[in-house]
Amino acid sequence: MGRKKKKVAESPEEPLNTVQSMEPITSHLSPSNKETIMVTLHGATHLPTCKDGSEPWPYVVVKTTSEDTKNQNAKAVTSVTSEPTTAPIWGDTVKVELQAEDAGREDVILKVVDNKKKEELLSYQIPIKYLRVFHPYHFELVKAAQSGKAEEATAKTHLYATVVRKGSFFPRYIGSNHTALEVFLRGVNEPLVNNRDPMVVIARVVPNYNDFKVNQIKQDAASVGLPITRLSFPNPSVMRFDVPRGSQNGCPQLSKPGGPPELPSWNQSFLFQGRDGATNFSEDTALVLEYYSSTSMKGGEPWTLSKPLGVSVLPLKSRLYRKMLAGKGLNGLRVERLPITDTKLKTINGEAPTVDISFQLLSSENPENFLTPNNSQVLPILDPKILDEKLGTIRESWSKATVSSTMESSTSTAQEAEEEPQSPKMPHEMLIPWGTWIRKILRKGPSQGHWPLGKPRASSSQDLTLSTDSLRIFPWHFCTFLKHVPSDE
Repeated sequence: MGRKKKKVAESPEEPLNTVQSMEPITSHLSPSNKETIMVTLHGATHLPTCKDGSEPWPYVVVKTTSEDTKNQNAKAVTSVTSEPTTAPIWGDTVKVELQAEDAGREDVILKVVDNKKKEELLSYQIPIKYLRVFHPYHFELVKAAQSGKAEEATAKTHLYATVVRKGSFFPRYIGSNHTALEVFLRGVNEPLVNNRDPMVVIARVVPNYNDFKVNQIKQDAASVGLPITRLSFPNPSVMRFDVPRGSQNGCPQLSKPGGPPELPSWNQSFLFQGRDGATNFSEDTALVLEYYSSTSMKGGEPWTLSKPLGVSVLPLKSRLYRKMLAGKGLNGLRVERLPITDTKLKTINGEAPTVDISFQLLSSENPENFLTPNNSQVLPILDPKILDEKLGTIRESWSKATVSSTMESSTSTAQEAEEEPQSPKMPHEMLIPWGTWIRKILRKGPSQGHWPLGKPRASSSQDLTLSTDSLRIFPWHFCTFLKHVPSDE
């Protein structure tokens, strides 16, 4: 039995030129009371042929299930490839908007269409309710193998896409003073003499840079290149959408290709959530930028990224955090010449290249100002001399005094000790095992001002003194935690 081809009304968009595709994002939020699904179609392999056996001339249509049911023309359509192929590369980003109240019952549909006959080659349907808000998913979409010649053909197809579900405000998590860290990557500063292709950048914030490097040496799949999540259709498992808190490899994001090859420019904003630990500045946290040739995404597997051309590392230390909050206006800084290390790239002066980046902490759930090419230029400039050549260790300008004498050395040490925040010491009477805390709460009930957890009873001298200042329980860990509470009494 031959495949039944559905006709599609939408036509492909005109291919974007380099200038248009580099247009920066002006907002990471959806309009009020709406949600936005951003879909970047990277490419596909082994597309099925057309009904007459010819190679398809493919593009992708993205719409919601309600739009599809009502036969509404979609506005989210990619460009078409320059010629017929079964292994297309698009690199286009499209979006669909829907009412926030409808997100729980809508799916987003990705249709691969042949431009010659406007025939649907295959489609994938992703439940929006499975997508965690603001998390960048890098998907490999496949069809489960089924009986029949047509089904076998589509089972060989792999579609690669990045999907981000955006809300109208940033969620605020307990224990975080800030909702997100925004990083704006401008571009390479000096012309390059030995780069032949546009570059893409993988950006991530890792909680411990040394551990991250160890994982890369071990070739851990989650730390090398861009890790992907495989979804098998027609019924993808909800577990494939789960996002653990505080991944040691961060939440990597992929940039658009930056060109021209001799002076790559991105003007792209990346958003890292407080939920993922991106706003927890520490001695080990770091922003990591890895640079790849865009051609390494082509070929048999679009997501097979070769060894990076270089890497930039900016440690997100506590002193840097305080420096960001010390200025007026935006809580941000600009680094004009962040080095690209571990690279063979050379500038016209024979030196290793540098990039221009800016970053800011977002504290509001609905911030008004995101970084742009214009406002990022007025941020306070971080002195490049306080960046170590290899790792980029932050040293404040006032700590650069020479150590020619013991007095100067001791002064610098004391000064640095003053700068580091001191963790408040907990009174001895509050150092109670967690199991005792929980069991006391469940047995005794809450003290004044707490949410009721059990039936209260008369207090005794043996009961613990509980207050909102002394109790620190994270609600998303509470249920799991109770299963492992030891018997301390």
